[in-house]
Amino acid sequence: MLNPGSYTLLSRQLTTAVAGEAQTAVDKLAGILAATLQCEFAYGSGGTSCKVYAQVSLDNGLSWVDVACFAFTTASAVKVVNLSAQTPVTTAVTPAQASLTDNTVVDGILGAVMRAVVVSTGTYANTQVRLRLDAK
Repeated sequence: MLNPGSYTLLSRQLTTAVAGEAQTAVDKLAGILAATLQCEFAYGSGGTSCKVYAQVSLDNGLSWVDVACFAFTTASAVKVVNLSAQTPVTTAVTPAQASLTDNTVVDGILGAVMRAVVVSTGTYANTQVRLRLDAK
């Protein structure tokens, strides 16, 4: 990999409902073989649900593929997954945005560009959400 290391894909306060807010993509991941993702949800009060999607693009941001979905409600939690580019994918995956089932991953698809998308319902207060990437 050309630029291994840690990257922040998402770090924001949650207040009002967020409808599929895409974060700035990290585009320095050419040759990525593994991605360890850690999603932290620090709950304050209020709110109903929050989902954080990790997405990759294989065409420099023209289309996106969900590779992980982290789902939270009204309790603080930390969730971690590891994805490998060396896992065979034998069933075609249709590029989609913010549609992966809660707390699931699509292993085997990694690209040079990755981003986070956040979706929340309800009005949260004093709530922080973060998604970090350790790229190898």
